Amino acid sequence: MTLSPLELLALPGLASAATRSVGRALDSLIPGGSSFADKLSSAQDKQNQLPVELGKGLELELSQEQLGRIADAVDRAEAEGADSAVVMIDDLALEVDVTMRTIRGSIDQDGGINTLIDSIVFADPAPKSAAPTGPSGLASNPDVRQIVADTKAA
Repeated sequence: MTLSPLELLALPGLASAATRSVGRALDSLIPGGSSFADKLSSAQDKQNQLPVELGKGLELELSQEQLGRIADAVDRAEAEGADSAVVMIDDLALEVDVTMRTIRGSIDQDGGINTLIDSIVFADPAPKSAAPTGPSGLASNPDVRQIVADTKAA
């Protein structure tokens, strides 16, 4: 299967890599003013985050929240120029094709060698569960504890 140049640029990640290369060339030709990289970064900040997908045949169970955290990690890896990365998330090590934004599989953390990656990215930690609401110190008040205990016993 042969892809046209436009089809290649439509692949996630390739267009941004090509744009950065062209931008560096333009910056060297046009002195002064704001750099192309600054304008590109500003435009990318306004862009919605691209999703990360599971590769075909993978039997991983990941929540939408985890996929979002993986996408953030992949964004950081892509910004640093990585093509392939291991994303560490919630005691999992996932091999990710950064350019295609696809999870290729999980990595056995017990040993072995993996030569197909060029970076390791740690995903942001899971958000903490909401703290109990109510006046502070209420749970440590002995009278309140007795009332709660009496209610549970009844």
